Amino acid sequence: MARILNFGSLNIDYVYTMDHFVQPGETTHSLNREVFAGGKGLNQSIAAKRAGGDVYHAGCVGLADNSILLNTLKEDKVNIDFVKQIDSPSGHTVIQVNKDGQNCIILFGGSNQQITCEHIDSVLSSFDAGDYLILQNEINNMEYLINKGYEKGLNICFNVSPFEKKLLSLPLEKCKYIIVNEIEGAALVDKAEDTDPQQLMDLLSAKFKDSSIVLTLGVHGSLYKDKNSQSIFVNAFKVNAVDTTAAGDTYLGYLITMLTQNHEPKEALTIASAASAIAVTKKGASPSIPHINEVMDFLKEHQ
Repeated sequence: MARILNFGSLNIDYVYTMDHFVQPGETTHSLNREVFAGGKGLNQSIAAKRAGGDVYHAGCVGLADNSILLNTLKEDKVNIDFVKQIDSPSGHTVIQVNKDGQNCIILFGGSNQQITCEHIDSVLSSFDAGDYLILQNEINNMEYLINKGYEKGLNICFNVSPFEKKLLSLPLEKCKYIIVNEIEGAALVDKAEDTDPQQLMDLLSAKFKDSSIVLTLGVHGSLYKDKNSQSIFVNAFKVNAVDTTAAGDTYLGYLITMLTQNHEPKEALTIASAASAIAVTKKGASPSIPHINEVMDFLKEHQ
């Protein structure tokens, strides 16, 4: 089984339960506050590990505030040999979760934005062609990472989140897998957010001819299309959502692990969808991510 290297963010999540999202000029009480280890990178590493992957996390954390982050990874037996401690605050988020389980997030990059080329070279030297490299847009030096990962023959899996225009200048054509939601996918091909998903998939596939595209559609399921024009649609599972914070990260971590274990794409998408469905029924980011046995039991119940 190929190894999974996640070069990604580690954030301390401050989660506020709200009746509604705060409006401009409004001051209101939160119903509760909880602190979790999070960040798209950390969440995806934990999801991949709980799915059964051989997972290594690389990134940067602050010297003074890293305990919740490193301890969370250690508890799940994610390898943290490539996480560097630096004299800077760790990244953090302020997350509002409303009564419908939807969220809005403020992100502070902190140490996630201080990754050096020397650190990247040192980490990549320990991995081989055929291993998987997961990336998200919450760290710096993305272009360098993609180019060096491609030179090494790694299978690069790029999660286009959060989207910003500078991503359009990255060599995304070197990524084996590009994972987007509807908003991110539309932005990549300069289309409206309400563009028909199938049209969106066709445009993405035409732009990134050598990549497999995964387009997640929330409660409407997900689409997959590879360079051989194999096209797959998988429905989402219907559940009562409590907190959607780590849904996308859970999906990605499970998807990549299933692919490293040589599952067919449709089966990998289905397992990832089930894991994501379970995640939204629980509060928090990493605490909501299910283990593989829970996911397989869920699938048996929802055949």
